[in-house]
Amino acid sequence: MRLEEVYHEPVLLNEVMALLLVNKSSTAAKVYIDCTLGGGGYTKEILKETADDVRVVGIDRDLNAIGYSQNHLRSYSGRFIPVNDNFSNLKEIIRRSIKKEDDAKVSGIVLDLGLSTYQLNFEDGFSYQKDTRLDMRAGEDSELTAADVLNGYSEKELHRIFKDYGELKYSRQVTRDIVEYRQKKKFETTGQIAELLKKKIPPRYVNKDLSKVFQALRIEVNNELGNLKRVLEDSAECLEKGARVVVVSYHSLEDRLTKNSFRSNELLKIVTKKPVTASKTEIEVNMRARSAKLRAAEKIQ
Repeated sequence: MRLEEVYHEPVLLNEVMALLLVNKSSTAAKVYIDCTLGGGGYTKEILKETADDVRVVGIDRDLNAIGYSQNHLRSYSGRFIPVNDNFSNLKEIIRRSIKKEDDAKVSGIVLDLGLSTYQLNFEDGFSYQKDTRLDMRAGEDSELTAADVLNGYSEKELHRIFKDYGELKYSRQVTRDIVEYRQKKKFETTGQIAELLKKKIPPRYVNKDLSKVFQALRIEVNNELGNLKRVLEDSAECLEKGARVVVVSYHSLEDRLTKNSFRSNELLKIVTKKPVTASKTEIEVNMRARSAKLRAAEKIQ
């Protein structure tokens, strides 16, 4: 597999750019933020579509993504600013990266909340289709692993994450099965949890329910919803007037949080009355786009 293939094609690229770069000729800040750099797909397009004095700050917790994008975007040296950090630290990242005052504003912000192909194929714990360590950390700045959750959380805590984050119909039974298993043997690999649940879940639901279990664990390990809530709140403050925040999400929890955050923020005006979804043509080329939902909002004051 070629390196460029392990970082996914940017989803809804044209739609994202049309919404994000609406102010590209009038922006005073001349700095866009790609909160989920990955392989640099959105960042590269922003750099291509904007003037030479516009910069892009690309944030990622994964050092592999930072290294790949630095090489992939080396022709934009000086305009591309890679940052290895958690996007929940958005305000501090902006201050540090563009060296401006506490009230520094930016031209636009984009987030793609999906996993990269690299994470699924090469990093431990993200896929139930490979037997790897139960890690699931998006970056080395986190100490909690999926193994810690499965082996150390109480039955009540486990039930909460599978019910709330996985939206599992049989969350209580799944929790009981896990607690019973760990009394005999600790969970160490993805293969253990996958094999356990394959014995309990009807075959036609196995892939869907395993995906939900792994989603719940990943959200808990990386505090994904807490980080998303914080970055959405901070985005509204960091945008210059007329600038936009664009979010591409892949499951209902993220989409609902984004929608409610936009609705409740008096600094923002929603510009997507309903979520934008991928065309049939894009889905045929890129299956990741199938579940993608795009929402955007504009700073109005």
